[in-house]
Amino acid sequence: MGYLPCVSQQPSPRVVKLGDILPVFSNFDSVLSSVKSYPLWPSLIREALLDRAISGIQCDPTEMNALWEEWCRKNEVDPANPQHEGLSVPEMQRAVGRERRVEIFKEQTFARHLPEYFRSRKGDLDRVTLEVVQFIHHAVAEEALFRCREGEQSLEVAAHELAHRDGGEPPIKRIGPIGMGRLSGGLASLVVGSKAGAILGPKKVGHFHVVVRVIDIQNSSLDGRTRHRLLDEMLNQWLEQQMSAMTGRPPKKIILQEEHHPSTPTPPALLS
Repeated sequence: MGYLPCVSQQPSPRVVKLGDILPVFSNFDSVLSSVKSYPLWPSLIREALLDRAISGIQCDPTEMNALWEEWCRKNEVDPANPQHEGLSVPEMQRAVGRERRVEIFKEQTFARHLPEYFRSRKGDLDRVTLEVVQFIHHAVAEEALFRCREGEQSLEVAAHELAHRDGGEPPIKRIGPIGMGRLSGGLASLVVGSKAGAILGPKKVGHFHVVVRVIDIQNSSLDGRTRHRLLDEMLNQWLEQQMSAMTGRPPKKIILQEEHHPSTPTPPALLS
């Protein structure tokens, strides 16, 4: 008579409840004390400030169906069986309405300041594509620049031919498209005001003498994407000022990172 192999019966894991891992949630005072000790405290204050700011704003009921469908798409939620982060359907719908009310608040509060703010940020928002060569010796960098400006050689060819005089192959990097504001101060000061095709340098940036060929410059405009980004920046800076007034600490300058980053690694010395 054969025997069935012994199969270990593993108990089904018990569903963990919030009270099991956060017993401090038993009363408000313990909740408040614990949250203050977590890194979430500034975020909680920020959201509470937002709630107060939008408290008098109402959504247009005719927008809610479209907003709900868009929110479900964005959060990969099935509208027929909505499940998301343990929220109930009414809680999800309140989140949808809250997002819309925040958008209305941004428009009502900051939109009239957008043109002026855009002008102050335009220099950082303009995007450039560069070819950058880092030379060790200033004299070699000057020679490469001379050859390029005289039309004898391209920057890449000149750098390769002069490599033996520079103690090795000079690092050649293609940077961008990248926001001007992400360039290091030294590199940005060299490029600002130039045009596509310009050969610039030499400029001491970090440990190297840099020669730059400007491949392309894309001037920013106050289009829909830029408008949305700048409104978010203005909202975040306003929240920082409110939090600074509450806590006494200096407000942080909030500048959102650009959405597109260089496709090739860029030496840190060339970035801000």
